[in-house]
Amino acid sequence: MQPVITVKNLFKTYASGHQALKNINLEIRKGEIFALLGPNGAGKTTLISIICGIVNATSGQVLAGPYDIRSDYRNARKLIGLVPQELATDAFESVWATVNFSRGLFGKPADKSFLERIL
Repeated sequence: MQPVITVKNLFKTYASGHQALKNINLEIRKGEIFALLGPNGAGKTTLISIICGIVNATSGQVLAGPYDIRSDYRNARKLIGLVPQELATDAFESVWATVNFSRGLFGKPADKSFLERIL
């Protein structure tokens, strides 16, 4: 079974010289329960941001299914969803509305039946 997320030899060094990620290798398979844990500054947010195409890696490769997130970003982003930790919307907004809004950030149209199925 092909992994849904593959990270190969991933490095991220910021302009300041800070190396946030050093040779990260990871495979996440469909249906697998995965937790990304670590202390502040460990690179968790940087890794997630690279996987989602928000931040560019210094080197290495990330695949969403069979699609490279850099060279085939349109197809890759169709497979990736992100609900940010600190989404600036109304504090009383429902989970459904927040996820629906988040889909729009990735160019996904509203799809009530899909949201009802996953939530």
